[in-house]
Amino acid sequence: MKMNINQIYYSHKSSTCMNKDGKALSVYDSYQEAQNSARYIGKSFIPYLCSRCGKYHLKPEEFYCEKVKRVCNCVDHNGNPKDCYKTHEDALKMVNIRAKAGIILHIYECPKSDCFHLTSRNVL
Repeated sequence: MKMNINQIYYSHKSSTCMNKDGKALSVYDSYQEAQNSARYIGKSFIPYLCSRCGKYHLKPEEFYCEKVKRVCNCVDHNGNPKDCYKTHEDALKMVNIRAKAGIILHIYECPKSDCFHLTSRNVL
């Protein structure tokens, strides 16, 4: 538990959501709670609503890019819902983030809605 003179921040570790190193993410019940915790930590974190657990997590600002709620029913090769990016710039930010990990992705416009998706396949 993190404590501040004006407020107490409660967080617990997720049983379903892990970071890239396999460590459980901290979970917050509201955007405001996550934002207050980010301020308390003193680093540039962005609260985001997790589509997996329905709770809020924090992500370092440099690794955050805005996804939109599902606006299409596109799925990846495993049948999982594809992430939708609001703008080409948001999708490009994720491409650059993943490239730092050695993952090459390409951007394409969704054929069913007004968003952008990423793929590991070459896009013509």
